[in-house]
Amino acid sequence: MKNFSLIVFIICISFTSYGQIITVNNAADAQSSFSIEKLVEDILISSDCSTVDTFSSQVSGTPTQTTTKSYGYFKRPQGSTFPFEEGIILTNGRAFPAGNTINSTRIDNTNSLGGDADLQTALGQVNTFDASYVKFNFVPLVNTISFRFLMASEEYDGATECNFADSFAFLLREVGATKYKNLAVLPNGQRVSVRNINNATGCRANTDFFEGYNIPDTNYDGRTKVLTASAPVTPNKVYEIKIVVADQGDDAWDSAIFLEAGSFSIGGNLGVDRTIKSGNPGCGGKPLELDATLALPGTTYKWFKDRVEQIGKTEATFDVTSDGIYRVEIDVAAGCSSSD
Repeated sequence: MKNFSLIVFIICISFTSYGQIITVNNAADAQSSFSIEKLVEDILISSDCSTVDTFSSQVSGTPTQTTTKSYGYFKRPQGSTFPFEEGIILTNGRAFPAGNTINSTRIDNTNSLGGDADLQTALGQVNTFDASYVKFNFVPLVNTISFRFLMASEEYDGATECNFADSFAFLLREVGATKYKNLAVLPNGQRVSVRNINNATGCRANTDFFEGYNIPDTNYDGRTKVLTASAPVTPNKVYEIKIVVADQGDDAWDSAIFLEAGSFSIGGNLGVDRTIKSGNPGCGGKPLELDATLALPGTTYKWFKDRVEQIGKTEATFDVTSDGIYRVEIDVAAGCSSSD
């Protein structure tokens, strides 16, 4: 009896630690009826100092078809520990079944879209189907761009990932260049896919980046941990990025990319939080440099620690030597502002 009680206790802890399922394209949220372009501009991009334009896309459904379109807006409900508070979801099927109500039925939708040649070239693949993508130009004001994401898939079941892997990529190039660079890669250079991140018996790989199977904060059968896509760039140059996901080999079983709101940093962003919980704190006694540099003339900086202005700290960088909540406010002579 004691052993039985212990098992029940562990199961309950495991379940409640993830909390409630996310909402996706909830009719109560105005963002659920945004176009994919407006979602990028208003949800994904983190600064009004950023220049974003020249959009093109291939998605299924109109903005108001909230239950059937292949993309949309997600939000973390109270009590959930899904890692992102809100953001954009892009799928090779339908976005709505990813959340809202717990459903044990496999998410398996075709959206009747074609494949994507850029994706196939970048990954050396053929036979992609149901590709959803958004592509846009931007001008970075910093020398490194980044954003946070995770991948979830119905191909996570402990066996299927050994033989199948839906395709997705974050394809970056300077405008005028012909070759893309895929930013959806692990530190070891392997691309992010169910085949390269899983805990399957027959093909286990990169388990440090795998969050687990059947996590009840979405309806997908498994997902990665939070990952960061980043790349060096030249400030004030025009770049093009294409965010794309597709079925590969067949059109069965859906996969999705979740992009964290405000995490696409192309200017005026201090990067990810540095905390013990996230595993990346600063070391005691060793300064940690926060860099808010924007490549724009007439830029001024104001720094705060625990909501108190740090008088005299007006440079683009700030050396942190003690615990606290740090904030920078940036004003640009051109008329825009940013903070983080």
